[in-house]
This record gives sequence, structure tokens and C-alpha cells, in this order.
Amino acid sequence: MAEFTRRNFIRTGLTGAIVTTAGISSLMAEPIASATVDRVPLGKTGLHVTRLAMGTGTNGWNHGSNQTRIGLENFKRMIQAGYDRGIRFLDTADTYGSHAFVKEAIKMKPREELTVMTKIWTENLDWHPLQPVNQTIERIRQELQTDYLDIVLLHCMTSAKWTDEKKRFMDDLSEAKSKGLIKKVGFSAHDFGALESGVNHEWPDVVLARINNKEIRMDGHPDTIMNLLEIAGSKGKGVLGMKIFGCGGLIKEEERMASLRYVVHSKKVHAMTIGFEDPLQVHDAVERMMGVVAEKTGKSGRL
Repeated sequence: MAEFTRRNFIRTGLTGAIVTTAGISSLMAEPIASATVDRVPLGKTGLHVTRLAMGTGTNGWNHGSNQTRIGLENFKRMIQAGYDRGIRFLDTADTYGSHAFVKEAIKMKPREELTVMTKIWTENLDWHPLQPVNQTIERIRQELQTDYLDIVLLHCMTSAKWTDEKKRFMDDLSEAKSKGLIKKVGFSAHDFGALESGVNHEWPDVVLARINNKEIRMDGHPDTIMNLLEIAGSKGKGVLGMKIFGCGGLIKEEERMASLRYVVHSKKVHAMTIGFEDPLQVHDAVERMMGVVAEKTGKSGRL
């Protein structure tokens, strides 16, 4: 991505010409840094998280992602921009290769201020050999240099039968939870049947689902998915949204704002994760999201 200056930042704000894989362009007039992200209850899990999480897995696979490819120093600058805007929620995964980067982000704030979510893979891969869950959790804690993990998800469930097929993983995560190594457990869904099964099962505390208003890279019609997320919330589960901008599929200004309004105004998605690659994208997203929140609550999110 080309280096930004204040002048070309304002220029792209007028043209909307720069768009990333996250589907966010630098469209503010300037980064005024006034709105800050609020904290919300994550369902009835007992966790309070910032409404926006910083994702670290854009095009993440084979232990790499767009966030790791920008380099550690650029990553830290982006994280600092998020911290300056109130974000205290970090989203990572074992397959992203971003644990070492998130470790540095954790060092930048008192641990108790942060929510750290990671995800574990449940199939053997040539480049990511499967380990027993207890070994995986211990390794991740060492990689992140943290005593505990706030949320651990089973990553990318694609089978409607996963609650039976992955029972061993579920039991092992529950054991780690009982030992205080993990606060909450759950799953991310990449299939409608998998989402439906997880929503209706008692085990998950947290659901991470693909949701936007245009059914881009989703698992079903938006209203059908929203109905499932409403059920999840009624069962006390925490509901997290991803692919809010269709992983770059929603490019136009009005498209992104419409999707953001659809998700936030539904009140069925407690928080969302977005993968940023530049501090300006962070500023832009926070201003937009808190403006959308204010449309319903009357609270501006400004200091």
C-alpha cells in the first residue's frame, strides 16, 4: 500500500479510491481522533469487550496474514492507533502466524484491560501438525506470554455434525476452562449447518459468524443468519460478527455503511472483528461505527 500523507489522505477521502481486502478505504475528511469505542456485554458470558476487535487474520493461512506481512513495527503502530481509539479486543488464531505480533500488542497495555481471543485448528495440516489440545493451549500461552486466554474458539467449523465430531476438542477446552487457563470457549462457523448446530448446543459460550447485509462470503441469507444469532443471544451466548464488509466485497461507501448499520442496528451482534492494515483504516472504522451506534443510542462515543 502506498504511503499516506495528510494531503493524499484528504484526497482519497474525496475520491474513495483506496480500498483494502478488509473493504475499508480512508474516507474521512481527516483523522480527528474524537470517537472512542465503547465496551459492551458479550451476551451473558460475563465478559465485557470493546464493540470492535482488531483482527489479525486477513488472508490468513499457512502462518501468515496481511497483518503479519506489514511487519512488526507497522503492526505496532496500527495497534497503537486502535488503543488510542479505545479498542481493547485482539483477535488472533493459531494458523494466522500472528501470535508473536499479538504478544507485542499485549505488552503495550495492562493485561487485565485486554480481551485476547484465539482459535485452534482441529484437522491435521502439512504445515500445521495437530497437537493435543492441552499442548496447543500451553504453546499458545507461551507464544503470547500470557497466563490465560480470554476466549478460545474451534476454528472454521464446516460440518453440521461438528458438535459430535469435535467432542474431544470441546471436552479438552472445557477442562482448560475449569483450570482457569481459558475464560470462555466457542467456535467460528463457515457453514450454515455448523452455525445452526453450534447455536443450538449448550457448549459454546461464544459464536463467531459471518454477517453482512449482502450475503457476501456468508453461510446463508442475512436475515436467516440474523435469526440464528438472535437465538444464540437468547441462550446467553456472546455473538461476534466477521466479514462485515464482505472481506473486500463491499467497496462502495454506501454499501459499507448500509452493512454496518444492518449489523449494529440489529442488536443481535454484540461486537465485531475487522482486520486493519493501516492506522487510517482504524480511525475511519471507529468514526463510522460509533456514528452508527449514536444513530440508535444517542451516544456519540466522543470524549
